[in-house]
Amino acid sequence: MTRLALIILFSSTLVTAAQTLEITQGSVSSAHPLATHAAEVIYSSGGNAVDAAIAVSFVLSVVEPTMSGLGGRAQSIIHTQKGDLIGYNGMTEIPKSFLKSADMASSGYSTVATPGLVALLWDMHQQHGKLPFAMLVEPAIGYAENGFVLLPGEVARQASVLDNINSDLGMQSAFLDTNGALTPAGKILKQPALAETLKKVAEGGADAFYRGGIARAISDDMDRHGGFVTQDDLSDYKVLPGRYISFPYRDFTIHTLAAPAGGGLVAKAMMLLSNFDMGSLDDARWATIVSQALAISIESMSSDYYEANLTELVDPTWAEQQSKRISMPLLSQKMAILAPDNSSPSSTDWIGSPGGHTSHFVTADCNGLTVSMTQTIGPIFGAKVATPELGFAYAATMGGYLRTGLQNPGERPRTSIAPVIVTQQNKVVMALGAAGGIRIPSAIVQTLSRYIDQGKNLSEAIRAPRIHPLATIDKNNKRVIDLRAFDAEMSQPKWSMSEIIYWRNAGFKVTEITKNASFGRVHAIAEQAGKLLGVADPDWEGTSSEPVKCSKEFN
Repeated sequence: MTRLALIILFSSTLVTAAQTLEITQGSVSSAHPLATHAAEVIYSSGGNAVDAAIAVSFVLSVVEPTMSGLGGRAQSIIHTQKGDLIGYNGMTEIPKSFLKSADMASSGYSTVATPGLVALLWDMHQQHGKLPFAMLVEPAIGYAENGFVLLPGEVARQASVLDNINSDLGMQSAFLDTNGALTPAGKILKQPALAETLKKVAEGGADAFYRGGIARAISDDMDRHGGFVTQDDLSDYKVLPGRYISFPYRDFTIHTLAAPAGGGLVAKAMMLLSNFDMGSLDDARWATIVSQALAISIESMSSDYYEANLTELVDPTWAEQQSKRISMPLLSQKMAILAPDNSSPSSTDWIGSPGGHTSHFVTADCNGLTVSMTQTIGPIFGAKVATPELGFAYAATMGGYLRTGLQNPGERPRTSIAPVIVTQQNKVVMALGAAGGIRIPSAIVQTLSRYIDQGKNLSEAIRAPRIHPLATIDKNNKRVIDLRAFDAEMSQPKWSMSEIIYWRNAGFKVTEITKNASFGRVHAIAEQAGKLLGVADPDWEGTSSEPVKCSKEFN
């Protein structure tokens, strides 16, 4: 079934305004066609970019439940119509009663922290929304209650953790049919328990989730299964201001969010690149500089996990010093090598090795309101447990997954998610972010440099082949990098064999990766000639809206 047919088949479940409002001109790029379509309908009903983002978020929680959901975490950054930038920290928070042990698991009830997504969406709506909150949840309710056609990627991810699904009653009831089987690709999945949960959230907002019957159900289920989240943890949860940082790059200003978000890694890598004339380099030399800059930024997490000093974080002094560690291959090493291309056909890594989880989306309207938001539950299906009557999987937070932090009660462990907005002369020119674990900052940095340094358009910048430095976590939970080792994307489009040979001749250890979606998935919107242009990463199943010609100047 085509994506268009999929959308048309279920378009009756989407929100329509009781009274026709003036259509908002707006754009969206998201990881699923139904989420993209939901935003388009919200715009047509008079909603703004924040309204559209909320609708997208809820729909993604239904149609990509392996990647994100109501039991998860999120970070977002908003550019308002007035030109202000505001960050939202809706990360999962470690419960007050949590006790860390030496043999913590990577999944299960003991890894569940207090969810933050619903609170973040509610706060965004209260401060910037235009349409009624319930109206924005309606598309997600429709897909949960009436069903939607499963795409191959979601089916592959569910199948990869079938043993975990079978091990938990809540997961079984949400994702297995009466015969104990998963719904195959192209067939309809209904989630009645999730639909009821969403109806309560639509009616009661954040209070319904954090202080009502949903909170009691969560707390009781945690208590029965050795979890730590209590009603007090839920009722006390608050969205924190995102730790907004801003730094110059060439003629642009890049805005993102520091720890517990991963925008600090983007900032450090871009500041390192600013010490080199990246626009003058051929792709082969460009890639070696980018890989080393990314490696050094990732390494910094071990010594600056909390990024407590935001002023110091964007001080170029650090980058100037660290840039001396970066070596550039000699130009004389670059030569034309006519090597045969014997690489095997690529397939898509729907399951996510290494780290293909998470979902990013962007929305922007012609009034200048822009949202860049990333949401996740961690690895596939997060903690891989669900409360049967609620119908959503909980994020994994404590234990083996986010193990590089101290994991103290009350903390919100650091992840790699990094929503970004780029301005020039105080006007938005791009909003982007990515999914894919530690490869999120990597994908963002490469897209930014392709766009700014190399002058590629947004589609070209996203489609271009990527690299990622070799970075591992040792037995002491410290990140270890190798400045002269990286993975190279060899799916389509891909690096040439002459570039692979050049890198190896220059002393770099290069691993060829042939699977699609192995280097992060970027979703972005850019302003171009008075139009809002959305682009979805071709490695995934997402879509973007058609280019929007703004009737007034985008600001």
